[in-house]
Amino acid sequence: MLSMDKNDFRSLIKHYFLRGKTAKETKEKLNKYYVANAPSDYTVKYWFREFRGGRNSTTDEVRSGRPSDAVTEENVKKIHEMVLADRKVKVRELADATKISTERTRHILGEILHMKKLCAAGCRACSLRNKNTNARALRKSVWTC
Repeated sequence: MLSMDKNDFRSLIKHYFLRGKTAKETKEKLNKYYVANAPSDYTVKYWFREFRGGRNSTTDEVRSGRPSDAVTEENVKKIHEMVLADRKVKVRELADATKISTERTRHILGEILHMKKLCAAGCRACSLRNKNTNARALRKSVWTC
């Protein structure tokens, strides 16, 4: 059996629409030939409404919203240069400089640049962190590869 994606099914729905078939007849045909992979009744009816309303395209329309391109070569390079210039730089400062979220900044540091934050004072400061007694030692941390 052939593998069909959603755009292929949309094209078939459009074909049946242009031939004057109803949504019910189209659904029956799709069920006959594509038993397990046929789109739902709702999907067929939805696309019939769209085509009746004048839509010609079977592809998804562009959606508005925040672009998902926060992790770009430019941002990675800028963060890397800032960390190399000052190993004590804070994630918030990096995020503000690149105008991306702190979560994406941490992703760039950890997953792309393979950097991790190490305590400059060594194990003693790590144990102090747990006791919450020496806040000054905690502020002295660096990014390292």
